[in-house]
Amino acid sequence: MSTAAFALTLTTTDTTGDTVAVSGEIDITNAAELITSIDDVAGRRPLIVDLSELRYLDSAGFAALFQMIDRGAIVAVVDPNSPVRAATNLTGLPCHDSIDAAIASQQPS
Repeated sequence: MSTAAFALTLTTTDTTGDTVAVSGEIDITNAAELITSIDDVAGRRPLIVDLSELRYLDSAGFAALFQMIDRGAIVAVVDPNSPVRAATNLTGLPCHDSIDAAIASQQPS
């Protein structure tokens, strides 16, 4: 059995601040590592985390994401065309369709 692997790509711009894109696969073998990796990213919270490039996300991955959302560590983004979007809809994971929408949700009203 192979271990799932993921990669984080940090992008910093003047307009969006820090965003992290997660690609690869998240499952029980690395869900805790995902939490640690995202917690280790310096900067403001909640951190915008783009999950659109994930190829696979199991229940342990969803549990990790819900935990980070519940404690205000992240705001999730999942493009409507992402391979994991149907699963995020089924689980009720709160997510935005784009980074721009996630940023707008963080602006004071």
